[in-house]
Amino acid sequence: MRKCIPVQERFAIALRFLATGDSYTSLSYLFKVSIQTVSSCVTDVCKALIKELSQEIKASKSRLSSISSMSSVT
Repeated sequence: MRKCIPVQERFAIALRFLATGDSYTSLSYLFKVSIQTVSSCVTDVCKALIKELSQEIKASKSRLSSISSMSSVT
């Protein structure tokens, strides 16, 4: 059985991607997870941030809904 990835690590992966723009491949080597896991972490964290901060983000509702409905971030 696989161990689940802690929330702190999922957040660290997404934050590293957003801060540096590193490739998913580079992040997968750095954090020792699959490229698919990196993609999932980035997508999930971005969706959560948009959901929680939607009242604070200055963007049109259509733009926010299109971002939050993305299936993956590349």
